[in-house]
Formats: sequence, structure tokens, C-alpha cells
Amino acid sequence: MTIQGIIVINLIGLMLLLWILNLVRRDRLYVGFGVILVLTILGVMFIVSIPALLTFVTRLVGAVFPASALTLLALGFIVFLLVYILTQLTLVANRLAALVQELALQQAKQEVERELGRTDDQL
Repeated sequence: MTIQGIIVINLIGLMLLLWILNLVRRDRLYVGFGVILVLTILGVMFIVSIPALLTFVTRLVGAVFPASALTLLALGFIVFLLVYILTQLTLVANRLAALVQELALQQAKQEVERELGRTDDQL
């Protein structure tokens, strides 16, 4: 990879890091997602900045060109992140279902108590 390519990738990485940190700071991005993204961006910047490490990763994944090796790593990361996000989404959905059920039970109990109260007063 050329020096210009390394500089461009590192500048993009720095801008993404600042954006992610700002989103986490303003509570617009979950901290867990922010940590994963920050570590991934720093890892890519580190791999791209050291030519010997980039060559090692390229040979490790069996790619011919460094760009295809980074693309393969990016696709693996996307799959990992999708599984993580869907896991978190499932946890939120389960909590919401339990909360709605509890709320429905409380409302049903209040309605029964109101009906029993009306029946007792009418007698």
C-alpha cells in the first residue's frame, strides 16, 4: 500500500474515531458498540500502518492483494457486528415483552378490583 493510501486510511480512521467518541459522549451510541468500533478502527489503522503486518495478514488469509485481505476482514467484522447487534436487540425485545405482560397483568388486576368494588357497593 502506498504512503498516500496509508495517510488517507488513517485520516478517515481518525475522523471516524472522533465521530464515534462524540456519539458515545452524547448518549447517541451504546457504549458497547462504541468500544467494538473503536477497537476495530484502531486495529485496521495499526495493520495498514505497518507494511510487514499488512503482508502477514494478507498471507494469513490467503489473499493475493492487501486490499482483498482487508475486504475479507471487513466482511468478517460485519458478520460479527450483526450477530452482536441482533443479540442485543433480542435482549431488548425480551425485556419489552416481559414489561408489557407485567403491565397487562397489573391493568387486569385493577379492572377486577374495580368490578368487585362496584359489585360490593351495589349490594
